[in-house]
Amino acid sequence: MPMLDGISLRDAFHKGPALKAIFSIIPSIEIIEMIAIAGFDAVILDMEHGPYSIDSLGPLILAARARGIFPIARVQALNPALIGAALDAGAAGILVPQVTSAVAAAEVVKAARFAPEGARGVNPWVRAADFDAKTGWFEKANRSICVMAMIEGREGLEALPDILAVEGLDGIFLGPVDMAQSLGVAGQPEHPIVIEALRQTIVRAAEKGMGAAVFAPTVAAARRWLDLGVRLAALSEDTAVILSAFRRLVAELQAQD
Repeated sequence: MPMLDGISLRDAFHKGPALKAIFSIIPSIEIIEMIAIAGFDAVILDMEHGPYSIDSLGPLILAARARGIFPIARVQALNPALIGAALDAGAAGILVPQVTSAVAAAEVVKAARFAPEGARGVNPWVRAADFDAKTGWFEKANRSICVMAMIEGREGLEALPDILAVEGLDGIFLGPVDMAQSLGVAGQPEHPIVIEALRQTIVRAAEKGMGAAVFAPTVAAARRWLDLGVRLAALSEDTAVILSAFRRLVAELQAQD
């Protein structure tokens, strides 16, 4: 089970300090290694928007584990087979997009945990179990895997009180980009309407003892959410960071002409 300094992702998420993460949609071992070397605590392998398959996920999870950071998989949809496959490949946590009800959130938990806490398919000969599960491994997996439901739109906000009451759910993950689209301010994740909706959601989650995570497109946004008490801030995305660096180099070179 992936650990950071001997602590599972679930424990790190709940006990702190807050985690620094980044989304990755480039299926490259070297990118994952550089994310770890830069000082991030976790990488979110984005199977929803990146060109990832289960086949490509395994080496990237190994790279993250080898470099001492948590690999988190965002699956394409609420599909128990996808969730189980990502966890079998060794993901330390799971993100499921577009969760809009307590029923859906409960299905996420069910798919990510073994019986009696859930209904995750059982195979003791997978990477997550070191290919030969020892006694107690299934219970350890249930204790260690961090399960988060993504709230990314108006429906999720309206269902928030019920989602926060779902047993076994470790946290909610707020997506301001999709949220902006849903709230009528497409392309403006830093719009005041979006910021206030997320702020209220984070506060309400804390009041119910539920951890919150959030995507932050900028350092300033990440700092704002961390100061408000989120347990994980996902700062930007590998493609955005790399493109920005390339543009800065070109601009600096051209300024010397």
